[in-house]
Amino acid sequence: MGTTNLRDDLLTMITVDVTFLYIIVVFLLCAWILNRYLFAPLLAILDGRRDRSSAAARGHAESVAALSRAVAQAEEKLALARREALKVREGLRGEGTAELSRRLDEARAASEAAVKKALQQIEADAAASAQKLPADTRTLARVLAEKILGRKLAA
Repeated sequence: MGTTNLRDDLLTMITVDVTFLYIIVVFLLCAWILNRYLFAPLLAILDGRRDRSSAAARGHAESVAALSRAVAQAEEKLALARREALKVREGLRGEGTAELSRRLDEARAASEAAVKKALQQIEADAAASAQKLPADTRTLARVLAEKILGRKLAA
């Protein structure tokens, strides 16, 4: 009884071990088939997607960097143009101020000359009137006296 049980147990174990080997072979065969026809293509698709995504991210980063550089250059050019425009405007403002001062000086000189000439003319007219006034006064007095008296006076 002891040897028969042992032999049956051994046969059961060997049968179990052979079944286990079949299961392992079938598992490995399924794993190989799944790996070759399912997992490898899916991983290739995922790797391609990851590569495209990282390439797109790099391209985006490069585009953003290029845009930032272009914006910085444009702002720098704009600032330079503003500085140059301010210099030109200040230069023109200075020229305008100088021209205004020159014209004001010319106008002052012209007005002073006109006032001086008018004063000389007034003085000349006043002197002529002062010389003519006594004679005109005498003539006017004679005409008035003749009208009042109603007759002609002797000189």
